Amino acid sequence: MKRVWNYINSRPLNPVILILFFTIIGGIIFYIFRDSEDAFDYFFTCFGTGISIAVFQCAYIQNQIQKDNIKIQLFDKRYSVYRSVMDTITIIKRDNWDRCILFDNIDTNRQILQIEENLFKSVHLSACLFDADLYTKLIDINNAFCKVAEAYKKMIINNLKSLKTEEEKQEFIALFRSHILSQEETISEYYDKELKEKFPRVYIRLMEFNNECSTYISFIEKSGIIKDFKEYIIIDRLDK
Repeated sequence: MKRVWNYINSRPLNPVILILFFTIIGGIIFYIFRDSEDAFDYFFTCFGTGISIAVFQCAYIQNQIQKDNIKIQLFDKRYSVYRSVMDTITIIKRDNWDRCILFDNIDTNRQILQIEENLFKSVHLSACLFDADLYTKLIDINNAFCKVAEAYKKMIINNLKSLKTEEEKQEFIALFRSHILSQEETISEYYDKELKEKFPRVYIRLMEFNNECSTYISFIEKSGIIKDFKEYIIIDRLDK
């Protein structure tokens, strides 16, 4: 019975059909009582009832449209927050930091700053979009990514200060790329040691950045934020 009611409720009748239906009923009653003085009253009563129900139906349909629009807007806002969090994960997990190891890549710098700004804005505007627990997680995630962005900025500044000559830059690039591309653990350890000995200050900032990235990804996984998001962006649950 509930399924039948939901089916009917999800498919409201066209107001024009309602008017025609009650007009036909009025016509049938008029024909039956055509010899009565009240025949026209019966007809216009049915016709007026059809008009009234049609007006009510129009209001109901308009109300449903408004509710659907609110759901769509709510979905867009929640999905925007979800995408902001996913952007932070994506930029950290991409394995191409060696391409911009000098961190003077304008596009990469702009990306980091833009993602940090979008996350901050999305999180602090989402207080009314999620429950208190999820909002608290988002605040913690924003704070955690701020540390990642700060470590990145310090790394940029430090590299600009430490690698002053073109020769130092090229040597560092070659060494770091060898470190990144090395597959065997023993070789990786060798390059890691050489990088630490030749460029200690750069190495420290690089490790700080890597540690912040690892801490952030670990925090994301432990928080279960992605699973929580999926509960909120399901269409059928948008009104809850």
